[in-house]
Amino acid sequence: MIMISNAGSSNHLEGLSLFLSRQHPEFLKVFEIVNGLPIDDTHCHIITARDAITTPQRYVERISLTGYPVGTYFPQGIYDRWLNGDEATKFDLDKAYGIQSKVAGITRDIAESVFMKFLVKELASFLGCEPRLEAVIEARNERCKNYWAYVNDLFRDVNYENIMLDTGYTEGCGATEISEFEDSISPCRSNRLARIEMIQRELFPLEISFEEYEQRFVTRMREMLDGEGEGNYGKKSYGMKSYLLPFIGLIRPLYDRGVAQASWNTLRESFHKISPRDREANYNVSKDLRRYDFTIALEECLKRDIPMQIHTGDGEAPSVILRNQDPFFLEEVCRFDRDDVMRMPKIIPLHAGYPSVGKAAWLSHLYPNCYFELSIMTPFVHQSLFQRYMQVMEVVPLSKIMYASDAYHIPELYWLAGRWGKRYLAQALTEHVVGGTLSFDEAIEGARMILYKNNRSLYRLN
Repeated sequence: MIMISNAGSSNHLEGLSLFLSRQHPEFLKVFEIVNGLPIDDTHCHIITARDAITTPQRYVERISLTGYPVGTYFPQGIYDRWLNGDEATKFDLDKAYGIQSKVAGITRDIAESVFMKFLVKELASFLGCEPRLEAVIEARNERCKNYWAYVNDLFRDVNYENIMLDTGYTEGCGATEISEFEDSISPCRSNRLARIEMIQRELFPLEISFEEYEQRFVTRMREMLDGEGEGNYGKKSYGMKSYLLPFIGLIRPLYDRGVAQASWNTLRESFHKISPRDREANYNVSKDLRRYDFTIALEECLKRDIPMQIHTGDGEAPSVILRNQDPFFLEEVCRFDRDDVMRMPKIIPLHAGYPSVGKAAWLSHLYPNCYFELSIMTPFVHQSLFQRYMQVMEVVPLSKIMYASDAYHIPELYWLAGRWGKRYLAQALTEHVVGGTLSFDEAIEGARMILYKNNRSLYRLN
């Protein structure tokens, strides 16, 4: 028996049944097995309790990539003051900056997206309520009176067994909050990844010599990887992540200490002079130092035989520079030439390179050390995931494709990514079975590789 959902909306179940009925009969057999498989998420983020009780507008803002950077549309710190202030503070700030009308306009448009309308119907099914955003949020808030139990239910419903947790984005949370999230999702295991920028955030403001900076960078990086000292919030790391690509575009490894030192000196002179909102000026000042740090970190990954994830595609406008995120800008990193040898560390371009999915797939096709992961595209592309899976599987070996969500803020992103990822993966694999390019057994094994086997092999998880 195929389990479609665990509760709720008959209208939605009728809609999903119609989707299933339109598929080739072979799809039902593939879907039944794929839907029950475990999931490893190769790239994702902490969930906190700050979104346990919410409103429709705030929920839409927090779950959408468009709403994600709302605070950056106002002078620095103003939006947080408005969110957390009393009524008088809110009134004064709203009068000065028009915050409520701007946020309402953004979230109103997001709520009219097909993604949100699909999400509402899916959650109505899970929560057993009417498929309207207001009804869904009301039912969710009721369930979230025991928030961590609700989060655990979401993880169990789609059968997560491992996540690779990027601790470089925590919204200011520390070890206690991270552990609280990790404990809440048990028996799913959390395996942490260290981000290069975490170290740079610690060291860039310091008035120290380049030699001391270099020594501290290397020491802190190894502590985070090994779990020594404070480690990665108290635990070891299974790999690293870099956010360098959207800062500078094409990444060329840098070994010249003199160039790096000059960049450090320039950074010291200008650290408090350039506005944080001046994207290119900030990135250009530290470009060579960041390249040098990245090169040191990638050497460490190569030595340890662990992967380096690199933010690619998607973007988080308006904070980053979208045009810098072309997956082909990672070619020199994939090669990692030195002494006329391509040393080829394990590289994972993130977010499927979306919207440049074909480029990310082709990079993974050409370079045996370059892998392909599916986050952001899963779940935000939702129904077109079928076509994207077909595009990726045309050129990327099944043994190199990895499921991922890049879930953040809202726990339902984990659930939606798993639910939709499995559904449209099964549809794509069925297409190959019906077309004769894969046998039934090969298709199911391909699903196992994509959903969990490849992640466990690459990170050497027990």
